[in-house]
Amino acid sequence: MKETKTRIGSRIALALLCLHLGAGAGLAQFSPPRIFQVVHTSNLGSQADSVLARRLYYIDHGLEANINEGDMLNVYRDLVVGAKAGRPVRLYLGNMVIVDVQRGLSVGRFVPNAGVLSQPQVRYKTALKGDIVMPRLAISTGALFDPGKADLKPAAGEEFKKVGDFVQSLSLSKIVIEGHTDSDGDEKDNFKLSEARAQVVRQYLINTFKFITPGMVEARGFGEERPLVNNDTPENKTLNRRIEIVVWE
Repeated sequence: MKETKTRIGSRIALALLCLHLGAGAGLAQFSPPRIFQVVHTSNLGSQADSVLARRLYYIDHGLEANINEGDMLNVYRDLVVGAKAGRPVRLYLGNMVIVDVQRGLSVGRFVPNAGVLSQPQVRYKTALKGDIVMPRLAISTGALFDPGKADLKPAAGEEFKKVGDFVQSLSLSKIVIEGHTDSDGDEKDNFKLSEARAQVVRQYLINTFKFITPGMVEARGFGEERPLVNNDTPENKTLNRRIEIVVWE
């Protein structure tokens, strides 16, 4: 009987996990999840026949880092820009869709951000060993704001209980609140709206949760720059209108 790619990945993962992490691995303090192995599998007919579809990415964190099967995580690469640069610049590469997970290990498939990977400073145009894979929590802006507004709805507090649980489940020193919109309307207006919404969420979290301090949370607006899917249907536009709480450190 043929095995699925995910099951093949799980078998490979058991061996890799023993070599890379050792038995009983756990996290006393949060450290960024990283890709530690890239495996090329044969195509069994369940996915498109492409090199990217046949790659499985093994990440050195799993359930203990609030990573679950079906999650979509953000993938980053630390780049040193310029000969005298100090701290590396963390560049967003795309997303990692988790197809298998256990404690201490997860397996994913990479979905690239074409716009970022086309930039000349990105030499290798795919996810690589050592790249960072950050857990994230996405909330539809429709649950938090009225269209075109940056004032929280009265019922928004219910959604932020998820955020509190998400942050408290990990030992974090920094999170980033990202605002995103669809492509409707003026691009500059979308950027300003996304930034204003991210700032409002940041302040709400600081005011509501004692374990979230001003120094550990940053707000950024991206407007329509980073869609999850094409803005070609009302359903897709809803997915792209979101606030993301991204684990950073």
